[in-house]
Amino acid sequence: MKLSDLGEFGLIDRIKNLVASDSGRILVGIDDDAAAVQISPDNILLATTDALIEGVHFDLSYFNFYQLGWRALAANLSDIAAMGGQPLYALVSVGLPTHLEVANALDFYRGMKALGDQFQTAIVGGDTTQSPDRVFISITVLGQAQAERLLRRSGAQIGDAVFVTGDLGGSVAGLCALKSPDHKLRAKYPAAIEKHLLPRPRVHEAQFVVENFPIHAMIDISDGLASEVHHICRLSKVGALVYEEKIPIAAETRAVADHFKEAPLEYALYGGEDFELLFTAPGEASDELPKKFYEKFGLPCTNIGVIENQTVRLRKSDGATEELSSLGYDHFRKLKAKPR
Repeated sequence: MKLSDLGEFGLIDRIKNLVASDSGRILVGIDDDAAAVQISPDNILLATTDALIEGVHFDLSYFNFYQLGWRALAANLSDIAAMGGQPLYALVSVGLPTHLEVANALDFYRGMKALGDQFQTAIVGGDTTQSPDRVFISITVLGQAQAERLLRRSGAQIGDAVFVTGDLGGSVAGLCALKSPDHKLRAKYPAAIEKHLLPRPRVHEAQFVVENFPIHAMIDISDGLASEVHHICRLSKVGALVYEEKIPIAAETRAVADHFKEAPLEYALYGGEDFELLFTAPGEASDELPKKFYEKFGLPCTNIGVIENQTVRLRKSDGATEELSSLGYDHFRKLKAKPR
């Protein structure tokens, strides 16, 4: 069997079975946003890592190195946020071609430091090595969480409301504009461009909702809304009904989709890399939580559905329901959303 037959998530399942540990200190292992290890009765160590390869995850024709550093660290900070944690330290390993300008390498670290400073996350080590022809990045972030506030993907309960922060589909809209031969689009759609190049991990927002509301499950939106809903439902052994008309899509994202004759809903469901938060909480929080969230951050937090005991379904604007595909980014099967 080839990796293209098994797929990324099939491979992850096999790796999980191979390396499984019976250590009582490992609270969360493979299959969540970050690993969680109990280091004292009250404190939990969080650890997450992410790899980026030039030509697979980014293209230097539209990323500068400052943006690349920011974007690379943002993915890890978002994972820590989704566990209800506080990021603390980053270890950064890079493979760099010898022809790369020193100024570019330093700009990469400046971008990481600029974002890390916003969340008191220090770069404390890593490794540098030669790469024959392209940039390779691997970042590990360590964080901490209080035992009673640790979040998992697996805690959703029937009757929970399903929430998302911010708006969805902006990152893939920005990517479409960046990849277009019409470079005027980069100035025309600045919010979408920024959402892709300089995403904002929702660390403070996650801590706020965890401290003020009984959150049952949380995940960050890196592979697309549809994929993340499926992850929560699979691990929680529940289903969900998502309301199409409530999925928050920014006007600029809709404009980009219209320009490329694509469906904005496809961007939101399957685009990925928005690094917003998807979480569930008791239904009675449906009114107060979005209100308090907006008062705190000036950012929407939208109730987009409900956890139920059926499959994962989408309720269309006309009232009809259909199965919601789990299609998202898969590194080995190369299944991507239509906009990509």
